[in-house]
Amino acid sequence: MEERDTYEQPTGEAAALAAQRGLGQWHRTFRMRQSRLFGKHNASRLYLYDGGAVVTGPEGFRSAYSWDTVRVLRYLSVRNGVPWDARYTLLDPQGAAVNIGPGTRVFLGDEKRALGITSVVQGALFLWPDVWGEHILQAVTRTQLPKVFAALERGETVDFGAYKVDRHVLAGRKHSAPWSEITEISSHSGSLIFNGSLKRTTVDSADLQSIANPDLFLRLCRHLKG
Repeated sequence: MEERDTYEQPTGEAAALAAQRGLGQWHRTFRMRQSRLFGKHNASRLYLYDGGAVVTGPEGFRSAYSWDTVRVLRYLSVRNGVPWDARYTLLDPQGAAVNIGPGTRVFLGDEKRALGITSVVQGALFLWPDVWGEHILQAVTRTQLPKVFAALERGETVDFGAYKVDRHVLAGRKHSAPWSEITEISSHSGSLIFNGSLKRTTVDSADLQSIANPDLFLRLCRHLKG
């Protein structure tokens, strides 16, 4: 797939769905490498718009996601200790999820409940996940961060799946701590660690892959921590 291939115009159906959802101007298109093994996905496409994305797949599957409301999960598989494939999950407000990009992503029951996942569609292995994946995460952070700040100012709690955040406290699934006690945020083997004084862990750690909108979450944590 060459860069010029990413400017393939959306189909009429995809364009109509994007217009219906108010996603604005089309930006780029991504597909997977054509193959016999995954032939059913040869016509699958990921269309990026200014305000969101449209994903298409076999048997007429089409779904739209707005940067304003979508939750994104990123699962990085590792080979010999080095990140290898990036599998992304787009989750709409009703809990319908689609997995896209290379690699595999399996959700266990506890994780589904924590994230509110009601269904999962296995989408295509779209090429160039380092390009479209980062674009999606950055667009979500840019769009949703002001809304999250406003919600916190109103005294609301924001749910990121593995963690819940309000103005005063970061809550994991088992333990919580005031932001004033959290002095350091680090990661190890794909898990987030929150330390307080004397390097003691204050909140239970969680895998980055279980955090919805991880870039947005980390931006928020760095703003709120002591």
